[in-house]
Amino acid sequence: MESLNRRSALLLGVALAPVVGLPRPAAAASMYAPDAGKEIMPGIRQVDLGKWPIGIAAYKTAVVTDYVFAPGSGFPDEVMKNDMICQIMEGEVWVKQGDKTYTAKAGHVFACAKDTFEEDKNQSTATAVMRVIDLMPA
Repeated sequence: MESLNRRSALLLGVALAPVVGLPRPAAAASMYAPDAGKEIMPGIRQVDLGKWPIGIAAYKTAVVTDYVFAPGSGFPDEVMKNDMICQIMEGEVWVKQGDKTYTAKAGHVFACAKDTFEEDKNQSTATAVMRVIDLMPA
């Protein structure tokens, strides 16, 4: 085996740095500033993203809104006023739909049907963002 010189050792050290757990850059900041949107209830801010026509027979428009949950905040168990698709964009949210409960983490997508009940809570210590696409009837 060939001996290891200083240049090779330096390159090997740089290559292995991510593997051996050297300090990493700080985690990304929240996708929204603390004062983004409007506060609709304690700890929850609503950021309206827009309204678009959609080509699904039962629906006329899609209304897209992000809800920013401070740690410990949440929506109470309430009836859904229309069908919707939800996606966790950042953090994680505990979800209760009827008798079913689960923790939805970043990237998770789920549906909420009109006239069903749902409760959502940010039980973590970090901000969570839930994007809601309300499907408005034709």
